[in-house]
Amino acid sequence: MAPGSKTELRSETNCQPKEPSNEGDAIKVFVRIRPPTEGSGSADGEQNLCLSVLSSTTLRLHSNPEPKTFTFDHVADMDTTQESVFSTVAKGIVESCMSGYNGTIFAYGQTGSGKTFTMMGPSESDNFTHNLRGVIPRSFEYLFSLIDREKDKAGAGKSFLCKCSFIEIYNEQIYDLLDSASAGLYLREHIKKGVFVVGAVEQVVTTAAGAYQVLSGGWRNRRVASTSMNRESSRSHAVFTITVESMEKSSETVNIRTSLLNLVDLAGSERQKDTHTEGMRLKEAGNINRSLSCLGQVITALVDVGNGKQRHVCYRDSKLTFLLRDSLGGNARTAIVANVHPGSRCFGETLSTLNFAQRAKLIKNKAVVNEDTQGNVSQLQAEVKRLKEQLAQLSAGHTLPERFLTRDKDATDYMKYFQEAMLFFKKSEQEKKSLVEKVTQLEDLTLKKERFIQSNKMIVKFREDQIMRLEKLHKESRGSFLPEEQDRLLSELRDEIQTLREQIEHHPRVAKYAMENHSLREENRRLRLLEPVKRAQEMDAKAIAKLEKTFLEVSGTEQNDKISNLLCTGHHPLRGCKSTEYWGNA
Repeated sequence: MAPGSKTELRSETNCQPKEPSNEGDAIKVFVRIRPPTEGSGSADGEQNLCLSVLSSTTLRLHSNPEPKTFTFDHVADMDTTQESVFSTVAKGIVESCMSGYNGTIFAYGQTGSGKTFTMMGPSESDNFTHNLRGVIPRSFEYLFSLIDREKDKAGAGKSFLCKCSFIEIYNEQIYDLLDSASAGLYLREHIKKGVFVVGAVEQVVTTAAGAYQVLSGGWRNRRVASTSMNRESSRSHAVFTITVESMEKSSETVNIRTSLLNLVDLAGSERQKDTHTEGMRLKEAGNINRSLSCLGQVITALVDVGNGKQRHVCYRDSKLTFLLRDSLGGNARTAIVANVHPGSRCFGETLSTLNFAQRAKLIKNKAVVNEDTQGNVSQLQAEVKRLKEQLAQLSAGHTLPERFLTRDKDATDYMKYFQEAMLFFKKSEQEKKSLVEKVTQLEDLTLKKERFIQSNKMIVKFREDQIMRLEKLHKESRGSFLPEEQDRLLSELRDEIQTLREQIEHHPRVAKYAMENHSLREENRRLRLLEPVKRAQEMDAKAIAKLEKTFLEVSGTEQNDKISNLLCTGHHPLRGCKSTEYWGNA
């Protein structure tokens, strides 16, 4: 039977969760299976491999008692080329960055699963044109080819500025790979820029080769070490960021777009018993696993939030998750490459990676174009000038009807009605606000007094309990207390209880606040029912109706010289008046 037949798949466990109906900006997840390493057992066919690819989007994990199937946006088998991986994973993200969207691509997986090879290419290669170069160098090539194409298309009207930064997170500390002498850096949050690294070096680049040179220089400063599973295991998370700023000038406006392209190579998750780490390597592994665990918790929380659950997303628990906050449920388009090892001895880590990728697939980002337009005021001024010229031409060539000559009086009445309506509205709002504040204050005082009464009631209850305990002890002691002492103690407690009860029932301050609160509520109710208020509201409604009618008549034509004079102050008859004309008498 063919391995992908329907009959065989019926006995498998389908691990694909229900997808949300709206595609939106959901995180794209790609799984890449690396070729088996020496000793994985590929010599006997596939009996020692725990994975098999069913289609370009589906794979099977050979687990007991039943196999499990997983579905992703794309599954790359062992023979998939680096060029194909780039086209599938990164090409759309780079194109989005040219349109002003933030983009993030990062590789996730266990140590030795091929993350660095996917992102960078062969470790021994320092050649920008190597056939096996990874996603990052190919992204440089494609990005700058798009920039050159846009420049040729737009000419001198559009310019670009590209800046590169390269940092690593090692043992939960941030270091600048472009400045080998830098100490630990810090993360900050900006309302527009989002989360960024304070003091990180940014180098301006103009070509793909220049960007690759910056990458290579920083890569040599990255921390790697040899473990039993990987000769050059990455011991830190590396984040290479390209900031793309485009400025397009038109006749009256300047349009600026800024986007970030984050290219991330995560350190590998690992089990100490498999990698045989000790000493400093063991500490590094602990910090790596801790930050990756925080990443998994953030993914899980975001999935729960997307399903309508109330969850706190703990971005700040790790430097990695805080730095990538916009990439996980925020303002970015994100692609994740989940790298897995097909060897059966890596079954546990492979299953963990697939589960992580499956949850990440359900997260939806809210990517928007990061755009700023300048020069709108100048454009509006030019529009006003154009309208004035049109009105002058019409006035010079035609005689205006007599009804347009009376517009000045209508405009004056219009202003008068508007001022009256605004003054009345402001006064009524102030009175309403004052009354609401008084009611709120008294309700707060009443609540405090009620709590005071409840406290006294609890004291009474405690005293009564004390009397009961004393009486019980007296009975059990069979009169060992002196009668005079017992009577005096009981009498004092009863007097105290009586006093507290009287305070609760007849407390003058409580009664005073209750009466004031009741009086104020009555006053508020009477004010709402006052006939003058009703009349004022009716008058206000009539004034508004007349105002709208007058405004429609005034704006019904553009052929009036009087309206032209008003347009000189900004399109609208009200915009030529200072705010003090409305509020000066209030």
